[in-house]
Amino acid sequence: MHQTHRFVRLLYFASCFMLVGALSSCGSSKKIATDYLYFRGAEDTITVQAKETTIQPADLLSIQVYSRTQNQEQAAIFNIPPSTNSLLLQGYQVSAAGNIDLPLIGPVRAAGTTKDELQQTLVQKLTPYVRNPSVLIRFLQFNINVLGEVRNPGAQKFAVDRVTIIDALSAAGDLTDFGKREDVTVIREENGKRIYHTVDLRSRTLFESPVYVLQPNDIVYVGPNSNKLKNISVDPQAQRRTNLLFTVTSVVLGITSFLISALRK
Repeated sequence: MHQTHRFVRLLYFASCFMLVGALSSCGSSKKIATDYLYFRGAEDTITVQAKETTIQPADLLSIQVYSRTQNQEQAAIFNIPPSTNSLLLQGYQVSAAGNIDLPLIGPVRAAGTTKDELQQTLVQKLTPYVRNPSVLIRFLQFNINVLGEVRNPGAQKFAVDRVTIIDALSAAGDLTDFGKREDVTVIREENGKRIYHTVDLRSRTLFESPVYVLQPNDIVYVGPNSNKLKNISVDPQAQRRTNLLFTVTSVVLGITSFLISALRK
């Protein structure tokens, strides 16, 4: 009787050991949870990247020219009339060479400049044709492509001139549970070359990144984390074996608990 009781107890502890081993893969849940946090360690005051958006080839610009006088006829030739089609945007397209072409003036360098810089250049060039000229410039198209592990991937369109990486990810519905927050890639065209920048959404250094403020036509890619890769590469047979192990272990634990209770009576 004593040996039987000892055997039952050993069987019980062996079952517990198997169950603990099967659950060990869940032991990193606390670590995984921390991967979903944003801006960790952001208690200190930091300098936010405030670089103004620069104009790039293929950008479509609205350029409105006025005269600070009552006579606006001089400026009319430089203003593109609005389209009767609400879906068609009318503006000055920046060429592949980086120029816009204005009547009377001809090509003007736009790519690589900010709106304020281009405005100052145009005021100087318009002075011979428009008395006391004033120029207003804005982006007609500000598109960011957000791809990968976000809830609504695709082209995100903005009606403002300053878009941050947080704005773009928010417009895409935020990252999925499988998004790799510590390794987000921003792909940007710079001087005819594709430049790859990596940012960590969990770090406060994000706000100091040169790509915190996005440029039109930037690509933001969120890669899959290890959890997603594990789900993709999961072996159905191994998963079924694991489920069977849980079932058998639960049954053994129940039987041994019953036997121990019966032997104690």
